[in-house]
Amino acid sequence: MTMLLLSAFKVSAEPMTTPTAVPKNLHVYDLQGNTYVDLKAHGCSNTRYYLSPTHPKYDAITSILLTAQTASKPVIIRYEGCNPQNQGNIIGVYLP
Repeated sequence: MTMLLLSAFKVSAEPMTTPTAVPKNLHVYDLQGNTYVDLKAHGCSNTRYYLSPTHPKYDAITSILLTAQTASKPVIIRYEGCNPQNQGNIIGVYLP
């Protein structure tokens, strides 16, 4: 008897980081809280990056981005893949 073994697995790339830049145009777009910020284009992303309101650290990431934009301080964004609009999906942010 021949046995067929199927395995389901998710293929995911390593998270990427943006070049160091001052965030611009940080905005919460709608009632759901979809949030966008502009930085330098990198990898699969154009200059706009997306932060999901369901991200467990949404408040912390938004706070860092807002503070950096207001103070004109650079940040580095960690993102994983891009949405259909070629916007990097933000998973983290840090100060260089």
